[in-house]
Amino acid sequence: MTDVVQNCIAKIKGQKKKLVLPEGDDPRIQQAALKLLELDIAEPVLLGDELSIRQSSDFNLGSIPILDPATDTTAELASALIGKKRKITADNVDSYLQNPVYRGVAMLNTGAVHAMVAGAVLPTSKVIEAAFAVGPKPGLKTLSSFFLMTLAPQIDEVARSILFADCAINIDPDIEQLAEIAITTADSASRLLSEEPRLAMLSFSTHGSARHASVSKVADAVALVRSQRPDLKIDGEMQVDTALSSRVAKSKMDNPGDVAGRANVLIFPDLDAGNIAYKLVQYCGGAQATGPVLQGFARPVCDLSRGATVDDIVSAAAVTIALSL
Repeated sequence: MTDVVQNCIAKIKGQKKKLVLPEGDDPRIQQAALKLLELDIAEPVLLGDELSIRQSSDFNLGSIPILDPATDTTAELASALIGKKRKITADNVDSYLQNPVYRGVAMLNTGAVHAMVAGAVLPTSKVIEAAFAVGPKPGLKTLSSFFLMTLAPQIDEVARSILFADCAINIDPDIEQLAEIAITTADSASRLLSEEPRLAMLSFSTHGSARHASVSKVADAVALVRSQRPDLKIDGEMQVDTALSSRVAKSKMDNPGDVAGRANVLIFPDLDAGNIAYKLVQYCGGAQATGPVLQGFARPVCDLSRGATVDDIVSAAAVTIALSL
């Protein structure tokens, strides 16, 4: 496990935080639940048909609770979903509660659990669609996501742990949305990393080296962040090599400042760039990708890649629970 994940585990170990895992019939989820329990990281709750899961599982799930969304419903859970999305009404809420991921959201909303991790089986779109019923934190409008990218140690001068955002939700954020994504990610980074967040707002241009509407959008978002959060170290627009390499930064900028060449948070201009970038770094660069962790939500939710391993699930759970503290 990475240093950041280990630090998260140290923070939450023994705190008995409850984690709902809606895909309880998946063997990876079952094994991860056992590992979370064994390491005293969390108290997992699986969702699914208890009899079927216990009979078919290759693991002794012991005392791990398994709740069946088809039968274990209450008025409290129903009220925790009604009206959270326009299409969830008193007339159809029962059908939503029978869907494990929506049942997990209802448990989050009632406070029965502290965090939810899903997506080992479900596609990202289904997890995020349900997560919108959690709603945003007070004062936030833009819900977003980040990946914790842990790079291979042989890469010189580049920060070992970097947050990439937004890689899962906002397709083409406007200036205000991009600024809010940056601020939310900075707050996530400050809770996870052992160093101060240094945000690079990425583009194909560095400080006006090219002109385009997308370049202006990023530059204007930087100005907006600076006006709203003057405490943050942020710079842009800039190209990704300028953000990560001090040598390149010095060659392209007269005064690289605190961020250029030292960035540990990368904010992408749109979902195309963010999603492509994290997968390239993961599959071509050998980085470990944890997430996408959803941010700006009232309660902690993490999506998973459908290719997630048991260790990936445990890492994602540790990061998500740590953000709930």
